[in-house]
Amino acid sequence: MTFHSPQRCLAEHGMARPVGEVLENPKVLRGLTENPSSFRFPDGALVTVAAVQWRPHIILNTDAEGRYVVTGPMANILNVFAQTMNFTYNVVSPPDSAWGAELPNGTWTGMMGQVTRKEADIALGPFGITYNRALRVDFTESLFYDPRAILSMKGTPEINPWGFLFPLTGTVWYVVAAALAVVWLTTLLVGRRPGELVSLRWTGEVFLQNVRVFLNQGLTGIVLGQGGLMVLLSWVIVSAVVFWSYNGALISLLAVRNIPQPIQTLRDLLDDHSITLVLLPMTILTDTISKMKSGEFRELHELKFVGRIRYEPPKAFKGLLETKVRTDRYSLQSTSLTLDLLIADDFLKTQSCDFYKTRQTFFTTSHCIIGQKDSPLFAAINHRVRAVVESGLYLHWLMKEIPAITNCRYTPSIITVKEPLSFANLWGLFLVLGVGLLLATQVFFLEMCCSPRKINSP
Repeated sequence: MTFHSPQRCLAEHGMARPVGEVLENPKVLRGLTENPSSFRFPDGALVTVAAVQWRPHIILNTDAEGRYVVTGPMANILNVFAQTMNFTYNVVSPPDSAWGAELPNGTWTGMMGQVTRKEADIALGPFGITYNRALRVDFTESLFYDPRAILSMKGTPEINPWGFLFPLTGTVWYVVAAALAVVWLTTLLVGRRPGELVSLRWTGEVFLQNVRVFLNQGLTGIVLGQGGLMVLLSWVIVSAVVFWSYNGALISLLAVRNIPQPIQTLRDLLDDHSITLVLLPMTILTDTISKMKSGEFRELHELKFVGRIRYEPPKAFKGLLETKVRTDRYSLQSTSLTLDLLIADDFLKTQSCDFYKTRQTFFTTSHCIIGQKDSPLFAAINHRVRAVVESGLYLHWLMKEIPAITNCRYTPSIITVKEPLSFANLWGLFLVLGVGLLLATQVFFLEMCCSPRKINSP
């Protein structure tokens, strides 16, 4: 299918009359009402279309004469309408570049305001459906469903100095400690003691023997008897398997670098008071959260009262990605597909995946075109919307706008490196050694000061 620019359409049809005037003709209106799926304006019509830039759905530019020109998937939909219904169109854009919000006096701003004031016949948006909007405008059938997410900058790869603890999970460490205690106590019960007496020194030597076995440090000649040797044998087998598993996992973990991606849910964002969130102004999300009485959405709305929300139009997001999000503690909130586009554009420019989206998505909405309330045009438009969606054309057009959409979608949060071990990898081990030496020194001085001294008889 070949799509023509609005300028070409206008040139072909000359001075077409506005669609509102054309629909005053009873014959035209009857043809539209009775045959919406095949209707064409007999002598053409001029439709005024409101639009703002919102990639990947719509790109808004101006031509050499200063007129607005739209391209992208929404423009393709508009051209389907224009060619199959035989109308031309001109594009207008609201001064605030917003979808629109309802003011206290009942009027609307943005594209909603242009449609409700009949300055535009339709607005491309695409728009999410809300009760207040539906009272003032009509919605087409949905073109696309998309949730919201949050985009943030990845951290730099970090070395974890406590990585030597991670080859075993916390549960395994607890079980090993419990097993060591059980083996020690069982040995004390069933083991043969020197002189058949239990001494504090012997119990300590048995415990240290079990620790040496776990660390593969060999055995000593402690008297244990047959029962004690059986317990020791079982402990040797368990210790060997755990120790070998630990060695293999440790080698891998010392080569791992963690890439911090701390903002994975809306709660993570709310709790991190250092982050400023960038939002689109006057959207279905901002309108909805302003009416919430409690919950995370209410907390999100209240961020603006503490200076943690910044409202920017869609065209500013790319610049903010390069400046504020990359270098400062800023995050962007938008639909998931828009964030995919920003990440893909950055990848094509830098060949690296420096940003990520939250795993949690929220506030899924439909994407629709709006028009004047009770407009007879919408019966014909909905037939065409349905055909485009069911054929998969709209999704196809969207994916063509984001050629690198999957390149950074499944990037790992950890990476492996091949480099010599440094002090940064191992300072946790040296800290453990230092604490052990400090405790040993303290015990030594306590023995020197507090141990009883023998008095020699004359």
